[in-house]
Amino acid sequence: MTATRLDPFEAGLEATSQLWDRLARPFDLTATAESLLGLAPDVVTELAGLSIATCTEADALLEAMPATLRNLKTSVHATLERCVGELRGPVQWSETLAAQGSSLGNRDVYICSSTRRAYDIEENQVLVAALKAVMRAGNRLRELDAHDAAAADLDRARHNARAARRFLDHRSLESVRLEGRPSTRAIKRTRSGKSARAYRPALAMLDRASEPLALADMAAFCDRRTRVQHGVLLTIIQELERRGLRVPALRAESGSFFAGPVEYLHPRRRRRDGVHGIVIGGVLVDIDDGRRGGSADALASTLQARAHGRAVVPIVGPDDVVAAVDRAIVVARGG
Repeated sequence: MTATRLDPFEAGLEATSQLWDRLARPFDLTATAESLLGLAPDVVTELAGLSIATCTEADALLEAMPATLRNLKTSVHATLERCVGELRGPVQWSETLAAQGSSLGNRDVYICSSTRRAYDIEENQVLVAALKAVMRAGNRLRELDAHDAAAADLDRARHNARAARRFLDHRSLESVRLEGRPSTRAIKRTRSGKSARAYRPALAMLDRASEPLALADMAAFCDRRTRVQHGVLLTIIQELERRGLRVPALRAESGSFFAGPVEYLHPRRRRRDGVHGIVIGGVLVDIDDGRRGGSADALASTLQARAHGRAVVPIVGPDDVVAAVDRAIVVARGG
């Protein structure tokens, strides 16, 4: 990945955006937002629920549902039915003779093969999954009492959730059984099948639900200190790459953000031992609340108090990032 040099202290959201692009996909949205932005899980749940339940894809799905229900794809399913005194399809004689023998010689008993329209197929499982995504998102907001969201948005989200519930209760979809997300095979088959046009809104809804929040949706929660830390983190990764080290995609795990030898711990998600900042191997680096020109000695003292034996490098200017990488290399070599 080509490194674009930037001043961490002037990065704004550019560094955060580049880190977001470096995420290993697919990723757990809640864990990622918690590690990268320090957001509490319930805040992410509220934001994601509101986004899913009020997105244009949800509106398009619900608006198209009356027509979709009239054009549902079905399959023909043959079932055996016990008939007394009447025939409802071709007689299955081996089963009929067995049934007559077990009914005290009653010759009016027949086992017939009847065909019925079946709705429990992969295309309709995709549709049900899309409707459930909208319904659950709206219900989740009700449980959380999302007080920070606009009343109009909450009303719209809950209205869409109720509409999705009504469509799920339709007799044509009641028999569709689905646990979890539809399989990759089901989605591919729906996307490329003859009835793809009717299921296009459902496919779009599932795509949106798989990654309900973009970085722009959470930008308001990214304060200046976090943005500057992201600038330092990105610059460290780019410096390591410039020196020939291949840094893997970013991933969130247990409240931390990892990229090869680099770990980022947001101040609001610090470890139990108090460690937070950016760890490069055996070196802890951090900024002074995002203020350029802070005292390096004072910051170094603060870092030492939470480093737990690690070497520390205070970051008070862009050039300190290179020094931090140099120090990490020396420490890794036993220096």
